[in-house]
Amino acid sequence: MSDYIPFALQSEIMKRLPTRSLMQFRSVSKQWKSLIDSSQFIVDYSRNHTHQQHLLVCYTSQEAFQEENYVSIVDDETFPEHKCFLPPPTVQLGEPTILGSSQGLFFVYTLHVDPHNFRRIMCTAAFWNPSIRKSVAVDVPYVLERGSNPAIGFGVCPHTRDPMIVKINFSHSLSNLGTITFTPWQVEVYTLSSRAWRSIPTINQPRNSIQLARGQVVIDEFIYWLAIDGMPTEFHGFNLIVSFNMTSEEFKEVSLPDTLARAPTRNVVISKLKESLLVVEIVKEAEKQVYGVWMMENGVSNSFTKLFTINSPDASIQAVLGFRKNNEPVFAMSADYNVRDVFVHEVHSEHINHTQICANGFPHSACSYMETLLLLDH
Repeated sequence: MSDYIPFALQSEIMKRLPTRSLMQFRSVSKQWKSLIDSSQFIVDYSRNHTHQQHLLVCYTSQEAFQEENYVSIVDDETFPEHKCFLPPPTVQLGEPTILGSSQGLFFVYTLHVDPHNFRRIMCTAAFWNPSIRKSVAVDVPYVLERGSNPAIGFGVCPHTRDPMIVKINFSHSLSNLGTITFTPWQVEVYTLSSRAWRSIPTINQPRNSIQLARGQVVIDEFIYWLAIDGMPTEFHGFNLIVSFNMTSEEFKEVSLPDTLARAPTRNVVISKLKESLLVVEIVKEAEKQVYGVWMMENGVSNSFTKLFTINSPDASIQAVLGFRKNNEPVFAMSADYNVRDVFVHEVHSEHINHTQICANGFPHSACSYMETLLLLDH
């Protein structure tokens, strides 16, 4: 049939097909394989926003306590019926941890002890595309030593479709008088196209006293981290958000509402809903936890509105893992001490749906992503 369809039209049709079909079509003919593997087709495919949305849930199974499981769930009206268990990403030296997702890619890493110096912690990492089951290893010069606290960020620039890693080294020292001295940030950037690290200027960087917490969110061309101003106050530092523009390579500080800024850092996490930044606050009520969800308005920094509260009348929610594309939060709730099930909360009806995923201990994350061919040509 392809003999009667112009090749340009075949290309346009293929850009609208799922990745699974395209991976099979690469075996049909050399012409189709050459087209699908081309850098231009991969970029054009990534710009098509009609591809199917998925939710990747990472958890430890009940059957094998040390084994990580990755299940991709189609995020549509059939949710959570269509599940697909994925092979784990290929990262050497241990079980990988997912840092975040961007443009259909994930960044995964493991931390391990330097065999030549047991006081040093090193990092092995990779970009991972679960849609095509491919990982690309990355050499991250990450060294964790006393007094240093490096942080890593990851994103795919929406303009170039080039995966990027941002590594920030910040450290402090404590004098005999109890005075804390913070050193300026040292920032390096890695892009997959260059396969090289480079330092970027220290202009437009946050104050030296600001330190990044774990976790990140990517929205459009911005990487966001939850951060804390480490200058001593009466009880603790103030929470805020730090953003990094992957195009201009500039940092920016984003203030939070007072109730979030003054909350214990361990009770505040960031997430995303479609292309909006969320801040989730953990609040203790009686003998259980409830979660307040705040959203940054229209991408305007320093402007947040409280959307809703996640609460279960029958049990305590253990962790909010992520959000579906229709605004429904995905969370872990425990039936007993060890086993935690993954549920979805229908905000408007207050109904709770079970996903049939049971974890031994805490599930780690539920990340939304769209199918892509990125990494196919690497």
